Amino acid sequence: MGHSDLSTEEARSRQLPGSDVFRSSHIMYLDEIHRDWSVVALNREGYKAFADTILVRQRAELMAEQEALRKWVDQGGFSSNLLPSWSAAGLSQLEYMNYEHLKLACGFELHLKARLLSQGYIVQEIDNSDVGYKALAKEQKKRPVTKSELFSIDSFRFNGKENYLPGLKPTSIKFSLLTDNAEYLKIIGLPTESMEIIKDYRNLRNQIHLPGDAILTSGLQKFKGKHILEFILDFINAEIVDWSNKIIENRKFTFPQLATIAN
Repeated sequence: MGHSDLSTEEARSRQLPGSDVFRSSHIMYLDEIHRDWSVVALNREGYKAFADTILVRQRAELMAEQEALRKWVDQGGFSSNLLPSWSAAGLSQLEYMNYEHLKLACGFELHLKARLLSQGYIVQEIDNSDVGYKALAKEQKKRPVTKSELFSIDSFRFNGKENYLPGLKPTSIKFSLLTDNAEYLKIIGLPTESMEIIKDYRNLRNQIHLPGDAILTSGLQKFKGKHILEFILDFINAEIVDWSNKIIENRKFTFPQLATIAN
Protein backbone atom coordinates (compact mmCIF):
# COMPACT_ATOMS: atom_id res chain seq x y z
CA MET A 1 0.00 0.00 0.00
CA GLY A 2 2.82 2.32 0.78
CA HIS A 3 1.00 4.63 3.24
CA SER A 4 3.78 6.75 4.74
CA ASP A 5 1.64 8.52 7.35
CA LEU A 6 2.10 7.54 10.98
CA SER A 7 -0.39 5.23 12.64
CA THR A 8 -2.73 7.03 15.02
CA GLU A 9 -1.27 5.08 17.92
CA GLU A 10 2.25 6.28 17.13
CA ALA A 11 1.13 9.87 16.59
CA ARG A 12 -0.63 9.84 19.95
CA SER A 13 2.34 8.27 21.71
CA ARG A 14 4.44 11.17 20.40
CA GLN A 15 1.72 13.61 21.50
CA LEU A 16 1.77 15.27 18.10
CA PRO A 17 -0.48 18.32 17.65
CA GLY A 18 -3.71 17.26 15.93
CA SER A 19 -3.32 13.58 16.78
CA ASP A 20 -6.61 13.74 18.69
CA VAL A 21 -8.50 15.10 15.65
CA PHE A 22 -10.40 12.75 13.35
CA ARG A 23 -11.81 13.35 9.88
CA SER A 24 -15.52 13.98 10.39
CA SER A 25 -16.64 11.45 7.78
CA HIS A 26 -14.34 8.74 9.21
CA ILE A 27 -14.88 9.14 12.95
CA MET A 28 -18.08 7.06 12.65
CA TYR A 29 -15.82 3.98 12.55
CA LEU A 30 -13.80 4.89 15.64
CA ASP A 31 -16.06 3.18 18.20
CA GLU A 32 -19.70 2.34 18.93
CA ILE A 33 -20.53 5.73 20.45
CA HIS A 34 -19.33 7.62 17.37
CA ARG A 35 -21.06 5.06 15.15
CA ASP A 36 -24.39 5.64 16.93
CA TRP A 37 -23.90 9.41 16.86
CA SER A 38 -23.42 9.20 13.09
CA VAL A 39 -26.48 6.94 12.69
CA VAL A 40 -28.59 9.62 14.38
CA ALA A 41 -26.92 12.35 12.30
CA LEU A 42 -27.78 10.53 9.05
CA ASN A 43 -31.35 9.95 10.18
CA ARG A 44 -31.72 13.60 11.18
CA GLU A 45 -30.61 14.72 7.73
CA GLY A 46 -33.09 12.28 6.20
CA TYR A 47 -35.82 13.63 8.49
CA LYS A 48 -35.07 17.19 7.32
CA ALA A 49 -35.32 16.14 3.67
CA PHE A 50 -38.72 14.51 4.25
CA ALA A 51 -39.99 17.42 6.36
CA ASP A 52 -39.03 19.95 3.67
CA THR A 53 -41.43 18.48 1.10
CA ILE A 54 -44.81 19.95 0.23
CA LEU A 55 -46.16 16.43 0.77
CA VAL A 56 -45.28 16.56 4.48
CA ARG A 57 -45.49 20.30 5.20
CA GLN A 58 -48.96 20.68 3.66
CA ARG A 59 -50.22 17.18 4.35
CA ALA A 60 -53.58 18.25 5.83
CA GLU A 61 -54.49 20.20 2.69
CA LEU A 62 -53.34 17.37 0.43
CA MET A 63 -55.31 14.76 2.34
CA ALA A 64 -58.42 16.95 2.16
CA GLU A 65 -57.85 17.29 -1.58
CA GLN A 66 -57.56 13.50 -1.88
CA GLU A 67 -60.90 13.08 -0.13
CA ALA A 68 -62.53 15.72 -2.36
CA LEU A 69 -61.24 13.97 -5.49
CA ARG A 70 -62.52 10.64 -4.21
CA LYS A 71 -66.01 12.14 -3.79
CA TRP A 72 -65.76 13.68 -7.27
CA VAL A 73 -65.00 10.24 -8.74
CA ASP A 74 -67.90 8.72 -6.77
CA GLN A 75 -70.18 11.37 -8.26
CA GLY A 76 -69.21 10.39 -11.80
CA GLY A 77 -66.05 12.39 -12.41
CA PHE A 78 -65.98 14.24 -15.73
CA SER A 79 -69.22 12.57 -16.80
CA SER A 80 -70.99 14.43 -13.99
CA ASN A 81 -70.14 17.83 -15.52
CA LEU A 82 -68.50 18.75 -12.21
CA LEU A 83 -64.94 20.06 -12.13
CA PRO A 84 -62.41 18.45 -9.80
CA SER A 85 -61.20 20.53 -6.90
CA TRP A 86 -57.44 21.20 -6.76
CA SER A 87 -55.87 22.70 -3.67
CA ALA A 88 -53.04 25.22 -3.71
CA ALA A 89 -50.83 22.55 -2.12
CA GLY A 90 -51.72 20.06 -4.85
CA LEU A 91 -50.90 22.55 -7.58
CA SER A 92 -47.59 23.42 -5.90
CA GLN A 93 -46.75 19.76 -5.60
CA LEU A 94 -47.30 19.29 -9.33
CA GLU A 95 -45.15 22.34 -10.10
CA TYR A 96 -42.27 21.14 -7.90
CA MET A 97 -42.73 17.39 -8.35
CA ASN A 98 -39.16 16.71 -9.46
CA TYR A 99 -37.80 18.48 -6.38
CA GLU A 100 -40.30 16.59 -4.22
CA HIS A 101 -39.02 13.29 -5.55
CA LEU A 102 -35.41 14.40 -5.08
CA LYS A 103 -35.99 15.21 -1.40
CA LEU A 104 -38.01 12.07 -0.71
CA ALA A 105 -35.38 9.87 -2.35
CA CYS A 106 -32.67 11.65 -0.36
CA GLY A 107 -34.53 10.97 2.90
CA PHE A 108 -34.79 7.28 2.10
CA GLU A 109 -31.18 6.99 0.95
CA LEU A 110 -29.78 8.56 4.12
CA HIS A 111 -31.86 6.25 6.27
CA LEU A 112 -30.74 3.13 4.40
CA LYS A 113 -27.12 4.14 4.94
CA ALA A 114 -27.83 4.69 8.62
CA ARG A 115 -29.15 1.13 8.80
CA LEU A 116 -25.97 -0.23 7.22
CA LEU A 117 -23.71 1.84 9.47
CA SER A 118 -25.57 0.76 12.62
CA GLN A 119 -24.65 -2.85 11.88
CA GLY A 120 -20.95 -2.16 11.36
CA TYR A 121 -20.84 -1.78 7.57
CA ILE A 122 -18.89 0.75 5.54
CA VAL A 123 -21.02 3.40 3.83
CA GLN A 124 -18.24 5.11 1.86
CA GLU A 125 -16.98 3.72 -1.42
CA ILE A 126 -13.73 1.80 -1.04
CA ASP A 127 -10.90 3.09 -3.22
CA ASN A 128 -10.07 0.58 -5.95
CA SER A 129 -7.14 2.73 -7.13
CA ASP A 130 -5.24 1.73 -3.99
CA VAL A 131 -3.71 -1.67 -4.65
CA GLY A 132 -4.19 -2.75 -1.05
CA TYR A 133 -7.94 -2.15 -1.23
CA LYS A 134 -8.65 -3.25 -4.80
CA ALA A 135 -10.06 -6.67 -3.83
CA LEU A 136 -12.21 -5.22 -1.06
CA ALA A 137 -13.54 -2.52 -3.39
CA LYS A 138 -14.56 -5.27 -5.80
CA GLU A 139 -16.32 -7.13 -3.00
CA GLN A 140 -18.23 -3.99 -2.02
CA LYS A 141 -19.96 -4.06 -5.41
CA LYS A 142 -21.32 -7.51 -4.52
CA ARG A 143 -22.09 -7.23 -0.82
CA PRO A 144 -21.76 -4.90 2.17
CA VAL A 145 -18.23 -4.70 3.59
CA THR A 146 -17.71 -4.61 7.34
CA LYS A 147 -15.59 -2.22 9.34
CA SER A 148 -13.50 -5.16 10.56
CA GLU A 149 -12.65 -6.12 6.95
CA LEU A 150 -11.41 -2.59 6.28
CA PHE A 151 -9.42 -2.50 9.52
CA SER A 152 -7.81 -5.85 8.71
CA ILE A 153 -5.95 -4.02 5.92
CA ASP A 154 -5.06 -0.88 7.85
CA SER A 155 -6.36 1.25 10.70
CA PHE A 156 -6.42 4.99 11.37
CA ARG A 157 -3.42 7.00 10.22
CA PHE A 158 -2.29 10.53 11.01
CA ASN A 159 -1.39 12.90 8.16
CA GLY A 160 -0.03 15.72 10.31
CA LYS A 161 -3.41 17.42 10.65
CA GLU A 162 -6.00 14.73 11.35
CA ASN A 163 -6.57 11.00 11.62
CA TYR A 164 -8.18 9.26 8.66
CA LEU A 165 -8.84 5.77 7.31
CA PRO A 166 -6.87 4.81 4.19
CA GLY A 167 -8.87 3.17 1.42
CA LEU A 168 -12.02 5.28 1.67
CA LYS A 169 -13.21 7.57 -1.11
CA PRO A 170 -14.97 10.87 -0.27
CA THR A 171 -18.12 9.44 -1.90
CA SER A 172 -20.74 7.16 -0.37
CA ILE A 173 -21.93 3.88 -1.87
CA LYS A 174 -24.45 4.17 -4.68
CA PHE A 175 -28.16 4.30 -3.89
CA SER A 176 -28.80 1.63 -6.54
CA LEU A 177 -26.74 -0.91 -4.59
CA LEU A 178 -29.03 -0.42 -1.62
CA THR A 179 -32.22 -1.01 -3.59
CA ASP A 180 -31.13 -3.61 -6.16
CA ASN A 181 -28.49 -5.84 -4.57
CA ALA A 182 -29.86 -8.86 -2.69
CA GLU A 183 -26.98 -8.93 -0.19
CA TYR A 184 -27.50 -5.27 0.72
CA LEU A 185 -31.25 -5.79 0.98
CA LYS A 186 -30.70 -8.62 3.49
CA ILE A 187 -28.67 -6.39 5.77
CA ILE A 188 -30.99 -3.39 5.42
CA GLY A 189 -33.84 -5.64 6.54
CA LEU A 190 -36.86 -3.58 5.47
CA PRO A 191 -40.00 -5.28 4.08
CA THR A 192 -40.07 -5.93 0.33
CA GLU A 193 -43.05 -3.59 -0.10
CA SER A 194 -41.13 -0.72 1.52
CA MET A 195 -38.07 -1.32 -0.61
CA GLU A 196 -40.18 -1.37 -3.79
CA ILE A 197 -41.48 2.11 -2.95
CA ILE A 198 -38.00 3.37 -2.06
CA LYS A 199 -36.69 2.04 -5.38
CA ASP A 200 -39.50 3.87 -7.19
CA TYR A 201 -38.46 7.14 -5.55
CA ARG A 202 -34.82 6.48 -6.46
CA ASN A 203 -35.90 6.17 -10.11
CA LEU A 204 -38.21 9.19 -9.93
CA ARG A 205 -35.35 11.22 -8.47
CA ASN A 206 -33.52 10.92 -11.78
CA GLN A 207 -36.20 12.98 -13.49
CA ILE A 208 -34.55 16.06 -12.00
CA HIS A 209 -31.88 15.52 -14.69
CA LEU A 210 -34.10 14.25 -17.51
CA PRO A 211 -37.67 15.36 -16.76
CA GLY A 212 -40.69 14.08 -18.59
CA ASP A 213 -39.89 10.45 -19.31
CA ALA A 214 -42.47 7.99 -18.03
CA ILE A 215 -41.11 5.78 -15.22
CA LEU A 216 -42.64 2.52 -14.09
CA THR A 217 -43.54 2.79 -10.40
CA SER A 218 -44.97 -0.59 -9.53
CA GLY A 219 -44.45 -0.10 -5.79
CA LEU A 220 -46.28 3.22 -5.72
CA GLN A 221 -49.09 1.87 -7.90
CA LYS A 222 -50.00 -0.53 -5.11
CA PHE A 223 -51.15 2.53 -3.16
CA LYS A 224 -53.95 3.19 -5.67
CA GLY A 225 -56.96 4.44 -3.73
CA LYS A 226 -54.80 5.49 -0.78
CA HIS A 227 -52.43 8.41 -0.35
CA ILE A 228 -48.70 7.67 -0.34
CA LEU A 229 -48.46 10.13 2.55
CA GLU A 230 -49.77 7.38 4.83
CA PHE A 231 -46.72 5.24 4.04
CA ILE A 232 -44.29 8.17 4.22
CA LEU A 233 -45.47 9.33 7.65
CA ASP A 234 -45.49 5.80 9.08
CA PHE A 235 -41.98 5.28 7.73
CA ILE A 236 -40.62 8.54 9.15
CA ASN A 237 -42.14 7.99 12.58
CA ALA A 238 -41.32 4.29 12.99
CA GLU A 239 -37.99 3.95 11.19
CA ILE A 240 -36.42 7.37 11.76
CA VAL A 241 -38.04 9.16 14.71
CA ASP A 242 -38.57 6.26 17.13
CA TRP A 243 -35.23 4.61 16.37
CA SER A 244 -33.19 7.83 16.57
CA ASN A 245 -34.86 8.97 19.77
CA LYS A 246 -34.11 5.64 21.45
CA ILE A 247 -30.44 6.00 20.54
CA ILE A 248 -30.40 9.62 21.76
CA GLU A 249 -31.96 8.58 25.07
CA ASN A 250 -29.76 5.51 25.59
CA ARG A 251 -26.53 7.31 24.69
CA LYS A 252 -27.56 10.57 26.37
CA PHE A 253 -26.62 12.47 23.22
CA THR A 254 -27.14 16.24 23.08
CA PHE A 255 -29.22 15.98 19.90
CA PRO A 256 -32.77 17.27 20.44
CA GLN A 257 -35.27 14.45 20.05
CA LEU A 258 -37.05 14.28 16.71
CA ALA A 259 -40.75 15.14 16.71
CA THR A 260 -43.32 12.63 15.54
CA ILE A 261 -45.14 13.92 12.45
CA ALA A 262 -48.87 13.60 13.00
CA ASN A 263 -51.32 12.61 10.27
